[in-house]
Amino acid sequence: MRTAPTLQRRRARHARPMGCGVDVVELSQFRQALRRGGEAFLRRVFTAHEQAYARARRRTRVLHLAGRFAAKEAVIKAVSQVDPGRRLAMNAIEVRNDRLGRPRIVLHDGRRRRLTIHVSLSHVKTVAVASAIAIR
Repeated sequence: MRTAPTLQRRRARHARPMGCGVDVVELSQFRQALRRGGEAFLRRVFTAHEQAYARARRRTRVLHLAGRFAAKEAVIKAVSQVDPGRRLAMNAIEVRNDRLGRPRIVLHDGRRRRLTIHVSLSHVKTVAVASAIAIR
């Protein structure tokens, strides 16, 4: 029979570094940023695919962009905990939906080291929130 410390050491060898991040975006402030930054802000922060996704949702465009912005911020926070040297530009983080509509993250930073990133988004009339968990 194994002793408790032996089990703990064995589990520790197989543990993978994990980081988590959360971000909340107030829609009023996000609208101001969109107005001030215009197209340059959109190009700097969002991929072409994300911009097209939001344009297709005319009435809720700002809400969807704010949710994706929150997700990107949460991903940056989570990734910084498991890979501190990895610097991610906002438009190198893409939020896509799978065929069931669940959000998933695609990184376009050219790094070979794979990360698994789980993300969750939510929004109401005044705020968007996202959480991310990064596992190396």
